[in-house]
Amino acid sequence: MHDILYHKFNLTQYDHHEFPGVVPRTFLGPLLISLVISPVVALFNILSINKFWSQYLVRLTLAAFVSLAFNRLRRTLNQKFGNDFSIWFLAIHLSQFHFIFYMSRPLPNVMTLPFVLLAVDSWLKREQRGFLVFSGIAILIFRSELVIFLGLLLIYDLFYKRITIPELLKLGVPIGAILVLLTVIVDSIFWQKPLWPEAQVFWYNTILNKSSDWGTSPFLWYFYSALPRALGLSLLLVPYGLYAEARIRAITIPALLFVLLYSFLPHKELRFIIYVFPMLNIASACACQRFWQNRNKSIFRGMLAVFAIAHLIGNFILTVFLLTVSKNNYPGGVAISRLHRIASNEMNVTIHIDNLTAQTGVTRFTEIYSNWTYRKDENLKAGDAELHNFNYLLVEVKNRFSPEMKLLAQTHEKIELIECFSNIGVHYASFFPIRIRTKPCIMIMKKKKNGILLKRYFEVEEESDGNNEFLNEEFPDENENLTINFEEEKEHEEKEENEEEEEVITEAPPKILKRKRLRSSILKMKIKEIIEAGKLENMDIQNDDDTIEQISQENQDIQINDDLPEEENDFSIESEINQDDEESETVDKNDIGSGKTKDNIKKIISKEKTKQLLDELKKIDLSALCDLEQMDTKECLKKILDENVE
Repeated sequence: MHDILYHKFNLTQYDHHEFPGVVPRTFLGPLLISLVISPVVALFNILSINKFWSQYLVRLTLAAFVSLAFNRLRRTLNQKFGNDFSIWFLAIHLSQFHFIFYMSRPLPNVMTLPFVLLAVDSWLKREQRGFLVFSGIAILIFRSELVIFLGLLLIYDLFYKRITIPELLKLGVPIGAILVLLTVIVDSIFWQKPLWPEAQVFWYNTILNKSSDWGTSPFLWYFYSALPRALGLSLLLVPYGLYAEARIRAITIPALLFVLLYSFLPHKELRFIIYVFPMLNIASACACQRFWQNRNKSIFRGMLAVFAIAHLIGNFILTVFLLTVSKNNYPGGVAISRLHRIASNEMNVTIHIDNLTAQTGVTRFTEIYSNWTYRKDENLKAGDAELHNFNYLLVEVKNRFSPEMKLLAQTHEKIELIECFSNIGVHYASFFPIRIRTKPCIMIMKKKKNGILLKRYFEVEEESDGNNEFLNEEFPDENENLTINFEEEKEHEEKEENEEEEEVITEAPPKILKRKRLRSSILKMKIKEIIEAGKLENMDIQNDDDTIEQISQENQDIQINDDLPEEENDFSIESEINQDDEESETVDKNDIGSGKTKDNIKKIISKEKTKQLLDELKKIDLSALCDLEQMDTKECLKKILDENVE
């Protein structure tokens, strides 16, 4: 829709040529919406209004199409079942989350939803021509799997002779031929090759069953997961509605059979069955109507009427919860919005947008600055030289200690971290026990002025003579204790020193110097890793900057006996820490709850963290970082800590 509105007839600039997706999709739906709103978008361009507002317009237009079709179906149901039923039917939909959530999202399932609702409306009115036209559009142009649901309704008509086979052929064949011809002509122009999109989608998903490559779910997943989330407590009322109102079985049972038969495809998503939500809600509305009409006949029936109202409140609470979760599912949209505010005054900016960012909220409508370059190169990886050319990176953060993040940090500095939904936690001691937990998701990074691009793993082998143990190391997760083994690196250093002693020339060749610089940089990285781990473990006490400053200060305050031999320095460090710990444990119990006790507790924890850090630092061969002939171990550690604090 963006390309139709802004590139118009310049088909070579359309996004789908560079990113075609797994299977081709029709342009007829986007073309219809774009034609409707094109005058308003033209006005936006004249008034120089940010084109991101066009995305709101696009989505509101799609939601309007769904709403109009839904309202037409509701009016037809009102004529058949009465005004009370119509009110319950509308109230149930307004209390549920997923139907309203999806009705504005430009997906093939949502594009076809209005035509499914119109087809059902025509079927209820026994308008055979309208039913075949809308069903044909839904099946032949948008979603071929709907032949199951709409085909079951057609079989019902044939069985009860509401339409005969000759009538079906007389109406259906011309309608089908026209619709296929329409999609082939239009989509062949936009895709610039002969194409019937939905036929190719049917072949890929159903015949080849390739959709399973994108994830699989258990056979009954739609029944125990998707429908309960989508319908909420209203799902409990469906069986009674089917029992109490025989007239709705002809439309509700085919909807359930559609879900059952569609479950044979292993790849499942909630949006794939969005068409059945109104059909099942018909049964729920019938149940609520019966409960409400009979509320005065007995106490039990009065309780059922109360449940009919209470279940709407329960649905609303579930909707609020799901809304809170869903707002954390679009870190890409948040990231691009934050970046536009951060760099609003910059010109000719180039941005790299990775896959996760593009999948979670970044669209062509969000590319609001014409003098910026937005790139979505899928094959770029951390360490690629081309990344050095981007002013900003929007990249996924799987693990902040990963080698990829370290490579990116060589050329780009971290600006802001965007979090997204992780899981749901329960805090039993809280008034609101359910907590929504988030995790680091997307990092906004800015190019450093003097950034040095490290080569990729396979290129480092040339500089390290094939010994690239560091790049093959597995870095610990940030929630685990940091334990890094430096024995291999130390052995490598000693081996190299022996080789250098055997050299006849007095000045090291450039290759060896380059290798030593790389190894020195690696060791500094590891030391910084240890310090960062201490900072993360101590995060609950102070802010990040304060914590690392505290760790550094605690290390510098340790009294090391310079008179002792160098090899005894480690023992002196531990002794001083143990002594400080013993002194810290002598806190007056009467001071509990005071600020002094709080500070002492912080100091005790900080000492413990410091001890752990020094245990890791002792394992490092510092000869690559300091001249140990000119300074002792204490001075070398202080120098490294000072550099990292700065």
